[in-house]
Amino acid sequence: MTSPSPEAHLLTGAYVLDALDRRDRTEVEAHLAGCPTCAREVTELRVVAGLLGESVPETPPGTLRTAVLREAARTRQLPPLVVEADDELAGRRERRRLRTITAVASAAAAVALVALGVVGGVSLDQHHQLTAERSRAADLDSAVAAAADRLAQPVTGGGTIAVIRFGNQAYVDVQHLPPLSGGRVYQLWMSSPQGVESAGVVGGNAQRAARVLSLRKGVDSVKMTVEPAGGSRQPTTPVIGSAAVHS
Repeated sequence: MTSPSPEAHLLTGAYVLDALDRRDRTEVEAHLAGCPTCAREVTELRVVAGLLGESVPETPPGTLRTAVLREAARTRQLPPLVVEADDELAGRRERRRLRTITAVASAAAAVALVALGVVGGVSLDQHHQLTAERSRAADLDSAVAAAADRLAQPVTGGGTIAVIRFGNQAYVDVQHLPPLSGGRVYQLWMSSPQGVESAGVVGGNAQRAARVLSLRKGVDSVKMTVEPAGGSRQPTTPVIGSAAVHS
């Protein structure tokens, strides 16, 4: 499995907006497994996205279209991407592609915020609201960490796994995992009477990782195994950790 792009951290906004293709989404998720800073940023951006979803529709003023077109006319277009065979130039092309995705995601976020200003009546009060939401997110993070410590189950070979259910989702927290050799990874599985289903991989050098899973009907536990690089369709080694999904 190839390592995540060094620019994967630039795509957290697009990741939260579900604006990435499958390859970029996989790279970002691999990056998040070993980057607590970006993982926290994703949590905060999801709070902001939730606020956007709570705005109240109103008829925008007639001047909005004129203002948007005026700003579009002032914005310099991105240069075209040129197909190049040289490895170094191909690397530059890939970086430009990532910057393009980031620019699109940033533009989408800016348009959403402008629309929210028109639709929801954004003012300085909303800035204070966002600050308060971030504070609440930090408090929630602390509470979740405390609950994960309380529910932690031991993992064979070292480390712990904990599962906190909320509705049809579950927060999975794994900590203090010993490093793996040979490119192997830790893999999570949602287990039910019907069998197991992959719930993603955790890098072999990630001592701590968190995942939010959408639970299928009947899932009663989350298990963990050690698998070859890239993960497996079904477990190929014995289960080394398991935590119940409580109702």
